[in-house]
Amino acid sequence: MISFFSGFSANIALKKLSLRQVGLIGAFIYTIASFLAIFVVSTTQLVLTNGFLQGLGMGLLIPVSYTSFNSYFTKKKVLYLSLCKASIGLITMVYPLFVKFTMNEYGFRGTLAILCGISAHSIFGAMVMHPVKWHMVKQLKTCEAIVLIPPTPAVETNIDKFNFTKNTEPITETDNAKSMENLCQIKRSETRKGSELLFVPKLADSRRLSIPVVLIPDDGKTDSKFNSSDNVYLENLYKAASVSSLGNFGSIAVEPMPIIKNREGKWQTVAEFLDLTLLKDLVYDNIIFGMALTFFADLTFFTLEPLFLDKNNLSRAEIANIIALGGATDMSARLFLGVAGQFFRMNSRYMFFAGALLAALVRLVFIQFTTYLPLLILTGILGAIRSLVHIAQPIVMAEHVPIERYPPAYGLYMLLAGGLSLTVGPMIGFIRDFTGSYTIAFNMLTACNLCCVVPWAIEFILNYRKQRRHKSTSRI
Repeated sequence: MISFFSGFSANIALKKLSLRQVGLIGAFIYTIASFLAIFVVSTTQLVLTNGFLQGLGMGLLIPVSYTSFNSYFTKKKVLYLSLCKASIGLITMVYPLFVKFTMNEYGFRGTLAILCGISAHSIFGAMVMHPVKWHMVKQLKTCEAIVLIPPTPAVETNIDKFNFTKNTEPITETDNAKSMENLCQIKRSETRKGSELLFVPKLADSRRLSIPVVLIPDDGKTDSKFNSSDNVYLENLYKAASVSSLGNFGSIAVEPMPIIKNREGKWQTVAEFLDLTLLKDLVYDNIIFGMALTFFADLTFFTLEPLFLDKNNLSRAEIANIIALGGATDMSARLFLGVAGQFFRMNSRYMFFAGALLAALVRLVFIQFTTYLPLLILTGILGAIRSLVHIAQPIVMAEHVPIERYPPAYGLYMLLAGGLSLTVGPMIGFIRDFTGSYTIAFNMLTACNLCCVVPWAIEFILNYRKQRRHKSTSRI
């Protein structure tokens, strides 16, 4: 629970610190908590170390790790995240056996010391979270010479000066600047040659204006220079050097902008500091609300399932087999999705939507049986479906928000997930205790999934109709 709220605090820390620094702080807190757990002698100390401190460290590590992952991987996120999640599932299956072995060999305190050493590896993991820009390969964009229009002359000349091809000499191949780096190497004296300057008529009220203009030679090579990857240059070209805008210089009124004081108050400052403006995006709100409910329902279901199986008078061996099969199918499905992601492009949000919908349907069937074999098969199916939710969950948000806003976006999601766990979780527990029925509790968890499926389906339908309407209007 603490990890959900500390995940939101990671957003505040990232305002002043880098990803690696916040990751190191979280790793040190988690390792110190594991070390202090060796010497606990009371329940209060155990809650402080394993509960509060480890949750705080984990909450700082989770958003930092996902942000770093989404910064490095852009094309094969599903593949590598599937491999990562599959390794986590494998470790989870082996972990109880490892703890049992160390308990027999080294005792309780010795086992905690070994686990502390394993936790210390998170420090080295945080240290290698280099900024992605350190490893990016710089590719220079090709563009034409960018020339600054000098101040207008004191005497206005004829209108033929707007005829660029008439007043500028052809730019030879040696004069062209193929990149910004080459452009900086051009001498100032060469850039001020008369053949490369554009003069515009005097502005109204004797105001002078300098505008950067891209000179494009009329040699038929323009299309090859400005391709689909140079949208930034095209956009700036249309804004700064369009003939229509040059023709309206006389109507431009350049007045000093008044200083507007912030009248929004302290709440606006807090909202901007915490990036609460993300909540103005209704699609983002729909995403985090649906993800939080689905993830809560998934964790709660697999927590209550052993109790449900025990109530149906299944033996401990049968319960262990059912839980083990669910974990095995979960890990296998994660590996399968990783391999499939190598050959097929999968939309992470559709994956999450499919996982939430299928899980809700299978749970409705699950509560209809009380015998061993049907519950074994259905738990295996639920384990495979669970992989869709867990793999897509970190990527869904990364595909909607820019990477620089991913930490606050994920922090708000963790805050919402923690709030749901504190409110909806106890409510479901109270209803189960009051009625004595796990069926009602599982139906409420199914309703949580439907609270994700229905709004997302409505959004998909609206987007589809909007795109279809846009295509029809573009054809006309």
